[in-house]
Amino acid sequence: MSRLGFIEALRGLAALYVVMYHVALIPSPPLEVPVWSNRLILTGGSGVTLFFVVSAFTLTMSMHLRSHEPHPTFGFYSRRFFRIVPLFYVWVILSWLRDRFWFGVTQSFGTVMLSLFFGFNLVPGKQEGFVWAGWTLGVEMLFYLVFPLIYRYINDIWKALGFFFATLTLSSVFSYLVTSYLQVDATVLSSFKQFSIFRHLPTFALGIFAYYVFERFIQNKTLPLSWGLGLLSVSLFGYSALQDGRLQFFFDGISWQAIIYATALLGLSIFPVGILVNRLTRFYGEISYSLYLNHPTLVFALIPAYRIIYDLPLPLTFKYGACFLLTLTLLSILSYATYHLIEKPGMSLGSNLAKKTVFTRASVAK
Repeated sequence: MSRLGFIEALRGLAALYVVMYHVALIPSPPLEVPVWSNRLILTGGSGVTLFFVVSAFTLTMSMHLRSHEPHPTFGFYSRRFFRIVPLFYVWVILSWLRDRFWFGVTQSFGTVMLSLFFGFNLVPGKQEGFVWAGWTLGVEMLFYLVFPLIYRYINDIWKALGFFFATLTLSSVFSYLVTSYLQVDATVLSSFKQFSIFRHLPTFALGIFAYYVFERFIQNKTLPLSWGLGLLSVSLFGYSALQDGRLQFFFDGISWQAIIYATALLGLSIFPVGILVNRLTRFYGEISYSLYLNHPTLVFALIPAYRIIYDLPLPLTFKYGACFLLTLTLLSILSYATYHLIEKPGMSLGSNLAKKTVFTRASVAK
């Protein structure tokens, strides 16, 4: 287990990448970014793809490790529910208040209910939810709902590979059906397809496949570090090729992102390079969920400070860097607080509930 720090580090890197992206793009007009980092920063939205790959990888590993429990499915749902819901519900309340008093918009009862029950991903026009960046939770929670069933039948490397291609087919069929039969505005249609769980199922499938590759070829084995370095090099080359537009065949861009990030995950599992896997990235991995949900509103609130910084006679690299560091400093403090005050108690509650149920049922059985 001491070798699994790379998972926490990847969560942290994914969260930081999304924050870097939104610091530039949430302001209107967007902040100008340095030419040398333009493509790097403006593809930071792919950090969500990395989140999904790591999520599916860790869920599969967790289910495997807890398969000896009398009721692993109940334990899974209990832990997932109390891991996600407490902080998200806090942000449902804060987002309603923000929209009402900051923008003069009152979210309807139906919209709030869709968020509370994580149904918004399935409703055209509501697919993003009203909690900023919360669309990913709509995708994640639907995936959690069906994951125990997936895990039951997708239980080896070849089934996982087949499942990946099956999800690609399902994603294509979904896109065709909604394009052909869903009578909505073109903008709503495009957004509904982009944020739908069906668009991102192949990403989760690749995370599951990555776990079975890890289990079969890497876990509990002593492999040459050169293998890890080779996989990291391949992922770096693939990322560069994707940014250059050279990966435009067979798979769509999101699937290529998932393949690249899954390759990097496996590389780090063999060779956890210190520049990527260290105390800082693992710290941000620990608070990554808070970091992710807290950052959009904070970035929006800091726009006046960004404008002041950009008016200074400084090189563009320093301007953007100062905005990012200001955001990260305040965000780290806020997220550390919400992690300890909201997330950790929720996780403890879910874990204790799962254990209590196991012990209670075991006592009844006796």
